[in-house]
Amino acid sequence: MRTSLLLTALLLAPAAFGDTLQCGDQRIDVIVDGEGLRLTVGAESFAMRPVVSASGAKYTAVDDPTTTFWSKGDRGLLEVRGQSYPECQPVPEPPFRATGNEPFWSLEIAGAELTLVTDLGARRFTAPLPPPEIAEGLTRYRVDVDGRALEVRIADQLCTDTMTGMPRPRTVVAVLDGDELRGCGGDPASLLQGDEWAVDEIAGQPIIDGSKVTLAFSADGRVSGAGSCNRFMGSYTLTGEGLTLSQMASTMMACEDGLMEQEGRYLRLLEAVSRFDLDAEGTLVLHTAAGDTIRARRP
Repeated sequence: MRTSLLLTALLLAPAAFGDTLQCGDQRIDVIVDGEGLRLTVGAESFAMRPVVSASGAKYTAVDDPTTTFWSKGDRGLLEVRGQSYPECQPVPEPPFRATGNEPFWSLEIAGAELTLVTDLGARRFTAPLPPPEIAEGLTRYRVDVDGRALEVRIADQLCTDTMTGMPRPRTVVAVLDGDELRGCGGDPASLLQGDEWAVDEIAGQPIIDGSKVTLAFSADGRVSGAGSCNRFMGSYTLTGEGLTLSQMASTMMACEDGLMEQEGRYLRLLEAVSRFDLDAEGTLVLHTAAGDTIRARRP
């Protein structure tokens, strides 16, 4: 959602709205609903209350009058505990895509449009993107398209593609004139990226007590971590059906035999990975074509 819509939500607040803005080097998230505004800056979250302003919509943190957010149409101003940030601007949003099987359908939300394709491409419905309705863990869009009622529900819930087995971060339901289409959406890479994974099992064997085996996926397609003794790095590629790791290299420090053996086994399996999934407890499971696995958790 763009800042002009955010200003409308700040002034009217008929439902919940959210946006992500960039204020210099600082990215912020703004959620506004009938109860007020919630501002997230890095790891901090502030409950905000409205204050009188000459223009736009200005909010101040409930517990700190030196923390403010002021929306002025297509721009915003941020101050946190008296520190002013450069003018806030909208963050370009990548297209959101979702698909489902039996029957096959696809959904794309890009820019200011929402497009639903059904019947193996035979029917295509495109409409202006309406403002989202945001509740806890759920984003909903309602729109009339070609005289038909369309509702799209996007839940922050892990979903596994029934055809490829690829996990995705969102469960998506599209309802077109009462006909319900279920599927998965979002970028699978977002499930891998972020905090480092701590490996606790390699090919069915727990790691050596006190050893450190980790894995981290970056947004630029790089993978790195601790092998047990040495640091390693390489590249990863996600396709429609799987995950591969390649161009692996590591430092050359020598350690005791047990750690070196564990590290060698770990790095060999990483290069043989063909897909990944996440179990109900959030454990990352890397699978090889031969049936071996690497299991890792986030601390």
